[in-house]
This record gives sequence, C-alpha cells and structure tokens, in this order.
Amino acid sequence: MQYVIYVLIKLACYTAWCWLGLRLWQPTSSGWLAATGFGLLRLGIGIVFGIGIFFIIPVQADNVLWKYLTIYTPVRLVEWLILAWILRRNLQGKNLVTTLGWCAGGILVSFVADFASPEGVAGHFCVGRCLC
Repeated sequence: MQYVIYVLIKLACYTAWCWLGLRLWQPTSSGWLAATGFGLLRLGIGIVFGIGIFFIIPVQADNVLWKYLTIYTPVRLVEWLILAWILRRNLQGKNLVTTLGWCAGGILVSFVADFASPEGVAGHFCVGRCLC
C-alpha cells in the first residue's frame, strides 16, 4: 500500500509540474486532463529509466546520498528534457533558459516526491529502487 501512495503522490507532483509546463508553452491546452496525461507519461518514462537503473547500478551502503544525487540528477534531467521536447515540439521559438529552468524545477519536484517513497519515509535514499 505504501508504494501505491508513493506512486499517486509522484503522479500528482508530476501532473502539477506538467500543468505549469503547459501553461508556459501551450496555454490553450493547459487543462488538468492534459496535464494528467503528461504526468502519466512522465511517470512511465521514470519507470522505464528506474528499471534500467535497478539492473545497472549495484546498491551498496556507502555514500548513498552522493550516489542518489549523482545517479538521479542527470537521469532526471534527460527525463524532463524528453517531456519538455514533447510539450514544446510545435513551438517555433526556442527559449533554452525557460526550458532548462522548467527541467531543473522538475528535477527538484522529483527529488521532493521521493520523500513519499517507503524508503524516504524511513529516512533513507532509494538508490536503485525508486521511480525516476
């Protein structure tokens, strides 16, 4: 049940952040239904990357915070960039600063949402065992 709550919190956080992205880049389609669809897409991307990390990265007890940050920050940047590309694909103008700022905020949202994981609630970092 803890993981179901974690996934729902993660989805809510991703949906809210995608809603903001839609407001930035597609104001006419910035409804919560569209944002939920993009939140689900982001959750799916995170699951795919998370499964890959689970099988690639060995979990060891030393330097867990450092591993957590160095593994998940670049992975989450790629994940949010993928989503930004999808959200912005029909836009002519390229505003790199806005895009990178939105992605950086998304990375922060992802890290904050990890506090809702069973590991996060227990005060641990979920290296190799959490949704990206």
